[in-house]
Amino acid sequence: MTEQKSNNENNITPSESEQKEELQTVTKTSSEQQTTEETHEHKHHHHAHDAAEEEFKFEKDPEYEIDYKGDCLYSVKVTIPAVNTKSQIDKNLEEVKEHAELPGFRRGKAPMWLVENKFGKIARKEALDKVITESVKKLMEDNKLRAFSTPQFEGLEELDKLPEDKDISFQVTFEVAPRCELGKYRGLELERKVLEADENMITERLELLRNRFAIYQSIPDAEIVNGDQAIIDFNGTIDGENFPGGSANNYPYIVGSKRFFGKFEEALIGAKVGETKTCEVEFPIDYTNKSLAGKKAIFEIKIKDIKRKELPALDDEFAKQAGAENLEDLKQKIKNEIENAISEETDYLLETSAIEQVIANSTFEIPKSLIEEVAKNQVEEQIQRMIQMRIPMSEIEKQREELEKDAKEKAEKTIKWYTVASEIAEAEGIEITDSDYENEAQSIQGRTGIDIETIRNYIQEQGKDDVNDTILRKKVVKLILDNAKIETKTVSREEWEKTSD
Repeated sequence: MTEQKSNNENNITPSESEQKEELQTVTKTSSEQQTTEETHEHKHHHHAHDAAEEEFKFEKDPEYEIDYKGDCLYSVKVTIPAVNTKSQIDKNLEEVKEHAELPGFRRGKAPMWLVENKFGKIARKEALDKVITESVKKLMEDNKLRAFSTPQFEGLEELDKLPEDKDISFQVTFEVAPRCELGKYRGLELERKVLEADENMITERLELLRNRFAIYQSIPDAEIVNGDQAIIDFNGTIDGENFPGGSANNYPYIVGSKRFFGKFEEALIGAKVGETKTCEVEFPIDYTNKSLAGKKAIFEIKIKDIKRKELPALDDEFAKQAGAENLEDLKQKIKNEIENAISEETDYLLETSAIEQVIANSTFEIPKSLIEEVAKNQVEEQIQRMIQMRIPMSEIEKQREELEKDAKEKAEKTIKWYTVASEIAEAEGIEITDSDYENEAQSIQGRTGIDIETIRNYIQEQGKDDVNDTILRKKVVKLILDNAKIETKTVSREEWEKTSD
């Protein structure tokens, strides 16, 4: 009677989650019950088992119907013969049987029918997962494919209902990494455009510097003109009521800066000290402060002082203020800065021209999803910058289509360059050395001013992956330029500015 009751209990099939939990329990228990001697005795055997673990082999290979859609997109019908699933289930159950210690039986001695009743569902699920995973792995390896996007599966929704003697059939769709067929990148014909720094450029820079050192002097008898600093009290009301941010005292406003609304500035032009001006301002519908959007405000403005910009004399004293020994020294420093800026721009334009030629000479296949993702990130970054500049969302939305178009073109060009640079680096056997990391650290230090040791430590400890691609691309550009035919051409300032734009 007791025996029959026990058999009835054993015939009850647990749920999958119960099977998994019990499987973990029995295998853990059996493992914990090993003596120290057993562990020592089998140590070398276990190492050998781990080392041999175990390359998966299909009893009968899957069949693949590969459909290449273009743009790096593959859709593949996979058929896995049922014999593979059956074989993997048997392996799973044998492994469980070997380690399981079920009530009434010593470890490894429980009958297979009992093990199957207890753990059959989970053994089948893990077998299905295994053969499907291995079939996709084999697809990639045999066809030298590398999935760039997460594979998408169709036809596996009711896999648990599939009879054991039926083949598994499903569709897997995925994108692979961008591809490139290299075109000509050695022997390019390039033009280096250069511009000579002249006296006009130096004079313009001097005037900018003088403006930085300018001071505002009171001119109480004058009338306000553009560029003046008006010291004002103002108070704005809406329907006769004050509103937050609508008033200030002794406010220094530069007329013509357009920081306030046009009507406000118009009221200031021609005003004198002691006068009070009134103007009506209508806040835009899309004004950032929603409580003011679309409303009209009346501003009363009292002019308390007028200050006009006074530039310092262009002499040695001014030069010393600007950090030079004298005026001639200041002019020379400015000339050097201009020449360095021109040189950097010249290098940039030359490199850009080389990159564009290499891209034009090569052919590409690029995943559409990658272009969309990169472009989307660029648009979001641009919109955030525009928001920080307090550009109204309505204006941003008007520009969105153009932003998205520009971002897509830029994303495609960037991806092509990164891809072709990687192909050239591989074709040429370009490698990264310790001196390359040091050069990059010095470059970062020059751009950012961060302590060089901090940069070195970051690169060595965690940042090599961050700079590897940058270093490789720099070395690729150098290789292209070293092997190019470069003609230097001096251009006019007008042509230079057109090229730089």
